[in-house]
Amino acid sequence: MRYSAIALAFLLVGCGTGTTSLPTIVPAPPSSSASPLPDLQPRLDAVGILLTSCVARLRGEPVDPVDNCAHLMTDVAGVLDEVDKQADKLPPAGRNAVAEARRQLGEIAPCEPWFAGGGQSADAQLDVRCTRAWDGLFANYSAVRNSA
Repeated sequence: MRYSAIALAFLLVGCGTGTTSLPTIVPAPPSSSASPLPDLQPRLDAVGILLTSCVARLRGEPVDPVDNCAHLMTDVAGVLDEVDKQADKLPPAGRNAVAEARRQLGEIAPCEPWFAGGGQSADAQLDVRCTRAWDGLFANYSAVRNSA
């Protein structure tokens, strides 16, 4: 399963736009202790790759023709559900990141038109609210991934 996530990463990089300024969700360096949620690592990595690849849409750049960004929030919510079931195994920072990522998902829910429009809309307040929600979701998901 881990090889699938790695293969997907290479595929996305190979089919990417060539932009190097996009943020990525990077796994934390390995520690001396084992992952508290090893069974979820492949799914966490895959959704992290999807989050990273969908950032291009928010910059108004082309996205891969096989655009899975429309299902992104459902995928994030699904993996957070799985992590939440085992949250007691996470360090406190990881549990807090799960709660914050869930909060950001709620705040980003009305942002679909903004997301589909490349991270812009005619409503300046919506732009600000959705940009904050996206940045918070991205940062907190990265923290969840790295704590798991």
